[in-house]
Amino acid sequence: MVKSLYESYRGAMAYIEVELPNGDRSIGSAFHIGEGVFVTAKHVVNNVKILSMATTEYYYTPDDNGNATINGNPQKYRGELPKELTLKEGPFFHPNGLIDVAAIVCAEKDIIPIPLGRHLDDWINNSQFIMAETVVMGYPPIPFSQEPLLIVAKGEINAVVDKYNAPHPHFIISTMPKGGFSGGLCLIEWQFALGVIVESLVNNNRETELGFMSVITIEPIFNCLVHHNILPKIQKEGWGGLWDN
Repeated sequence: MVKSLYESYRGAMAYIEVELPNGDRSIGSAFHIGEGVFVTAKHVVNNVKILSMATTEYYYTPDDNGNATINGNPQKYRGELPKELTLKEGPFFHPNGLIDVAAIVCAEKDIIPIPLGRHLDDWINNSQFIMAETVVMGYPPIPFSQEPLLIVAKGEINAVVDKYNAPHPHFIISTMPKGGFSGGLCLIEWQFALGVIVESLVNNNRETELGFMSVITIEPIFNCLVHHNILPKIQKEGWGGLWDN
C-alpha cells in the first residue's frame, strides 16, 4: 500500500530553495494540488527570498496520446521529466497568522495533483485515524549529496493533538522529523493527503530530531486557498459547492 502511494504521487513533490535573512540557504518542501498551485508551510517561505523551485522525479501518467505502455497494460502513458518551476504568484499565507500554511502558484500546471482529504475538523474521529499507515515525502538535506533528493518514509498516526498555541488538529506521525520535511506531504493509506508537515514539536528549542513530527490537517489548507481564490477546480469537486464562496 505505502509503495503504491509513493509511486502514484511522488511526481507532485517539489523542493523550495530559499535565502534566509542572514544570507544562508535552506531547503523546504511543497506539493502540487492542481492548476500550478503548490501547498507548503508558512515558515518555509515567510520573510525569505525564494531562489528556486523544482520537481525531481521522473514518472509516467496516463495519456491517450502517450507512446508508452507499462507491463503490457494497453493503457497509454507519457513520461514526465523533472522540471524547474516558474513562480507566478505568491506566496499566499493563511489569514490567521498563527497557522503554518502557505501556497505558491507556479506557471507549470501539467504536474500530477495530490487529492486533498475530506476530514474537516468537526468530522475527525480520533480513534478512526490512530495507527493508520502514512507516507511522508519531502527534501531533508542529505550531507554530501550534489542535489536535493526526495526522501520518503512510512509511518503511522500516533495521536491527534489540539495545540494550545494554534487552532486546528495536528496529527502526530511516528516518522522521525528532520529539517527540510517542512512543507512536505503526508499521505494516509486511504489514498489522499492527510495534511502538510509543519513542525517538530519540541521543548526548549531542542534538536528537531528529538521532537514529534506534526502534520496540520486539511481544513486550514482549504481555508487558505479559498481566501486567496486559488483553490483548484479539481479540489472543489464532490463538495456540493461548499468551497465556491
